[in-house]
Amino acid sequence: VYVTALVDDGAMVAAMDVNTYRELEGKIGGWGTSNRRMRMADGRLVPAIASWSGTVSIKGIEAPASFEVFDSGGSWSLLFGKPLLEQFKAVHEYQNDTIRITDGKKLKMVFN
Repeated sequence: VYVTALVDDGAMVAAMDVNTYRELEGKIGGWGTSNRRMRMADGRLVPAIASWSGTVSIKGIEAPASFEVFDSGGSWSLLFGKPLLEQFKAVHEYQNDTIRITDGKKLKMVFN
């Protein structure tokens, strides 16, 4: 399943918007419940609706991942935060706004 993600190296969680969740719920497994709450930039606490755990693949590089599902208000479909960036051993080159990811064997460039 292909989903466009927003990379945010300041986000301390990987998250999925509720609308993306509704599109994927019957197509893929790995869903579970969640008791977590996400603190928004404005200080609000937003409860997670569900969670997902599985494998994420980017340009042929795979890593285990977990996402919290909540209503982002349509701001993004998938929030690729710090936990996922760490899983993919990502290096963000700010000068040309590219991200390098690796699995230790292959190295790929991703444009932000």
